[in-house]
Amino acid sequence: MKLLVIALAMVGFSMTANAQKGLKGDGVYGTAGCGLGSMVFGKEEGAMQVIAATLNGTGVQTFGITSGTSNCGKGLFAKAEVNSFIQSNAVALESDIARGQGETLSTLNNMLGCDAQFGSTLQQNYKSIYAPGTDSSEKIQVLAQSCQG
Repeated sequence: MKLLVIALAMVGFSMTANAQKGLKGDGVYGTAGCGLGSMVFGKEEGAMQVIAATLNGTGVQTFGITSGTSNCGKGLFAKAEVNSFIQSNAVALESDIARGQGETLSTLNNMLGCDAQFGSTLQQNYKSIYAPGTDSSEKIQVLAQSCQG
């Protein structure tokens, strides 16, 4: 019984210490993989990875890992979200691409994981993106592959 109390106290203390550091969420995780556990414990070694793996295995976390909201990359729906954004903001995005800057273009850069230089790339390719009969959404995503590594 004493051992259980001591173990729980140690876990509680380590969680408090990690809470003070804040969530890591930088795409770097330890042997437990990505998920809430990686955001809380990061790459800490040893028993913390066991707790991180346990946190990653909860029902809510499996959704977070799949949807890309738990330090695991873009998730299953990222391309559909980008397509929807491009189509919903077609007029504003076309205007921003023509200028090479703007709020809609900046948002698209963030969604794709590209830097501000990507706006210039789109501006230089404006005529081919918006050529008659061209799927502009697909063309933008093809160009985005150059900035995503």
